[in-house]
Amino acid sequence: MMQRFSNTWSLMKSSFAVLQAEKKLLIFPVISALVTLLILASFIFPMLVLDKGWIEDGIISESTQWYHYVQMFALYYVCYFIMLFFNSATVASAVYVMRGGKPTIGGAVNAVMGRLGPLAAWALIAATIGLILNIIENQSDKIGKIITGLLGMSWTLVSFMVLPILIIENRGPVESLKASMSMLRGTWGEQILGHFSFGLIYFIMILPMFLVFYLLMNLGEAAIIIAIVFGVIYTLAAAAVQWVLQSIYMGALYMYARDNEIPDNFSVSQINTAM
Repeated sequence: MMQRFSNTWSLMKSSFAVLQAEKKLLIFPVISALVTLLILASFIFPMLVLDKGWIEDGIISESTQWYHYVQMFALYYVCYFIMLFFNSATVASAVYVMRGGKPTIGGAVNAVMGRLGPLAAWALIAATIGLILNIIENQSDKIGKIITGLLGMSWTLVSFMVLPILIIENRGPVESLKASMSMLRGTWGEQILGHFSFGLIYFIMILPMFLVFYLLMNLGEAAIIIAIVFGVIYTLAAAAVQWVLQSIYMGALYMYARDNEIPDNFSVSQINTAM
């Protein structure tokens, strides 16, 4: 656990140095969140307001059940695609920065737009597998949940470098997945285990929020409102930073696995001990 924390802290500092050099990378998660909110509103508003007949006494009617299941999967897929789109733009920009370039928002978006078809196909594959694993986990006993969790972690690991391969190398989704698996095995061997957790980064970043939230909650109603607003803004900001830091590290890992290239601010030992 301590080794995992040490690796994570070291990687966070190196990734943060890249972010400090190119702060515009934070724009991508912000745009992603705004677009996702618009998509959610465009789906949910018609379902809840304009199509009131789809619910009978709080239960989905059988005549419309499958139609609305399809609607919900479409919503899930579109939101997943939006996330991958801007994640791809972030990763591509991060690699460009670490190779000495100065990316632009428009340039990154255009680069991803040129790979829209393969990215949409990969989003469908990844979203479907994620949904299947989630359904199996929810319907399993404790042993089944553990097995499903391990399968989920394995899937996350083998698909870790799909986005930079798909966008930067202009490969298809299946070919990118095979290349990701091959690069991981070729660089870190057959027994691969992630020795870092960006969830830890997020937890560390939101710790100060709990202290401020606690202090404000004891100062009256007005302070409670301020605490809630502050908590929401701070949590979203921390999530945006965590998104970018993870994308930067994904790019650094890709550069090392593909070309044995060590970006500035990173070291060989960091990369080698990360997996």
